[in-house]
Amino acid sequence: MLETRLNFKLLEMCSRCGACYSICPSCMNIPGYDPREVIRDILSGDHERWLSSRHIWECLECHYCVEICYQHYGFENAMTALRMVAAKKGMHPPQVKRGWDMFVKTGKLGEPALPARKKFGLPEPKASGGDEFRKLYALLKEKRGEAK
Repeated sequence: MLETRLNFKLLEMCSRCGACYSICPSCMNIPGYDPREVIRDILSGDHERWLSSRHIWECLECHYCVEICYQHYGFENAMTALRMVAAKKGMHPPQVKRGWDMFVKTGKLGEPALPARKKFGLPEPKASGGDEFRKLYALLKEKRGEAK
């Protein structure tokens, strides 16, 4: 599955560079967060251990790695691919499932902080498009042949 999502030629060059390491907020603040180690394991076919690692969920998707990358590829591509594989295998953190369930139910990723909005003179948010999203999601699942 990773083979269809990642460019292994670019990852090979990526494993020798490490420019992203010095700009990545996760690398700077999370002990043990090492993009080069993850990429080396992906290239050697030993990526399974990362599927159960919290580190694949700690990428902020800030795109700094893409901006500094000489290939404009970015380490986040590897993390996104690993997260997708982990999620398909049901190996995601519980909060990811809760977030997805809330999004499917309400069309939102969280509830607005109404007291804070009122304090700053902001109007209450409009109703979400939860119903429309559920209809579109059902159509997508139907088209893919997935169970309802």
